[in-house]
Amino acid sequence: MSEGSGADASAADASRQLQPDGEPRDSGFIYFERGVLQDNIILCDAKSGVLLAFSGAMVLLCIDTFIGLHRAADWPHRVACGAALAAGSAFLVSCHFALTTVIPRYHRGRDDLIFWDSSIFKLSADDYVARMKALTVVSQEDDMLHHLHLLARICSTKFLQFGRAIRLAQLGFALLVLAELGRMIS
Repeated sequence: MSEGSGADASAADASRQLQPDGEPRDSGFIYFERGVLQDNIILCDAKSGVLLAFSGAMVLLCIDTFIGLHRAADWPHRVACGAALAAGSAFLVSCHFALTTVIPRYHRGRDDLIFWDSSIFKLSADDYVARMKALTVVSQEDDMLHHLHLLARICSTKFLQFGRAIRLAQLGFALLVLAELGRMIS
């Protein structure tokens, strides 16, 4: 690499650090957005954990209700038995979606310098430090922006799975109430 090309690369890096109006970029937004996304991921995981515990307990209650009703011969108890079975199924699927919400991320998009399973973290400590010190500001910012995009995808996926879990739990709860009302009919 010639000296001229190194200077050109530095000039290119410096020009990418400027906003369209010529002012330097402030990476504070990246850190702010990263914090917001991580807080939302933590919040979604916590809510999913609570929903998982609730839905799991409700599955057991549905099984108990089903066992209490399954031998009944009259139609109201048969309907209640079916509602208990459907409620248990809805809660069980809700548990599945709640679990998929909290499953850790094992896949990655590209090899970056932030994800814990990236190849850079498999280097020796000295090689890692040398590689990190050789980074340009632009490459650091690029990795942070890619990571921010990945966090947004993770957050979106988690809330999508959580939304499915909560809707199924709502359905299961309504069916369980119907089953319990059917059980009360003598």
